[in-house]
Amino acid sequence: MTWHVITRVGDTDAFEPVLALTAPRLFIGLRRAGDPFALGPDIVRQIAQSAGAVPADTAIDLLTLAEAAFAADLRIPRDTASDRWTRSIRLYLPVSAPAVWTPLRAQLQALLGFLTGDEWDLEFRAQPALTPPTLGTAPPATSTVCLFSGGLDSLVAGIDLLSQGSPVALVGHYGAGMTSPIQERVLTPLRGRFGPALRDFRFFVQPPKEHSAGESSMRSRSILFLALGIAVASALNANRLVVGENGLISLNVPLTFSRLGTNSTRTTHPHVLVMLRETLHFLGLTIDVDLPYRFQTKGEMLASTQDPTLLAATAPLTMSCSHPEIGRYHGATPGNHCGYCVPCIIRRAALMRAGMAHGTYDVDLLQRRPGIGTGTAADLRAFEMAIERFRPLSRTAQVAAVLATGPIPDADIADYTDVYARGMVEVETLLQAIPRV
Repeated sequence: MTWHVITRVGDTDAFEPVLALTAPRLFIGLRRAGDPFALGPDIVRQIAQSAGAVPADTAIDLLTLAEAAFAADLRIPRDTASDRWTRSIRLYLPVSAPAVWTPLRAQLQALLGFLTGDEWDLEFRAQPALTPPTLGTAPPATSTVCLFSGGLDSLVAGIDLLSQGSPVALVGHYGAGMTSPIQERVLTPLRGRFGPALRDFRFFVQPPKEHSAGESSMRSRSILFLALGIAVASALNANRLVVGENGLISLNVPLTFSRLGTNSTRTTHPHVLVMLRETLHFLGLTIDVDLPYRFQTKGEMLASTQDPTLLAATAPLTMSCSHPEIGRYHGATPGNHCGYCVPCIIRRAALMRAGMAHGTYDVDLLQRRPGIGTGTAADLRAFEMAIERFRPLSRTAQVAAVLATGPIPDADIADYTDVYARGMVEVETLLQAIPRV
């Protein structure tokens, strides 16, 4: 079964393909006032008002693609697929110049497929004319844009860049839930420390949940996050987009055999970045997508920050947990770290490695080991099994484990293998401190 995802941009867009009455379809509205299928406010207008300029047409088109793919990913349930996982999605996209995008069709389908594990079919069409947005006052020249999630890695990247003295634009995305207030509480001390050198662009993008039970994994979130950063960089005429992500998370080597392939997210995997850079080059967007921490563990990032004092003061405000609202089910206050998911375990191992305060957790693994077979023990047990398999691996076997996650440039294989090995040792150090039952 193929889902037909029909993207409409602007108030005059009435496009609808000829489909069988029984064909499942999904409508997505962008830059359309009052559309019940809208993802949120007009992002291009927001950028124009904050940046004093409009992104290049191709950057806007890439954002359109990313928003539509993100909405489709979240709103189409996987249980409608024959194998209850691999969805078939045909995405109808209005773009400024279809002839420019058609040669990229196969590569973009491969990129989305690698991210989400689905089969994508992109169909480009000419976009209706849109009224140019009103421009705001142009900010001071900004050559660097940095993605900002509200997590520890993006905090380190923001501190390191801003500490160099030049203006930096931090770009964030949030939907429903606690992400926005978490980002705001991290930004507050950064604004106090760096003042006008920090420019923040944060965007609400959230498909209406009432139209579908949907899919909660958000494997396509990275393409949306990157496209938002590229659009802001284009408007600011910035030539560098920094993604602050550590190498262990970028690789995301599956912890168990049941998490192979697209059961593990590939947010900043090297293959994603290679395909994205090739796309930007083809489109003539001269923006360098840079992962400066790709060969560091999370703990190494924390230990090498340009401002340890500011990091130590601000780190407790960040959020790494994969489900920060789950505290309500443990009788705790939502917005805290659960303590037992994969990101929480890696976060705590990194803080231990850097000699920093660990913070508080709903389930404190260093105080009490969860019972075997409980949901709170699943990721801990997966890490323990992964480390047991990792210990005896030869160098060749370590390389094979890294390459099993997807294609990696030949020049980077050794460095990624090294960071994988150091990252596993970093986590093992934490696990050795957890009491046995």
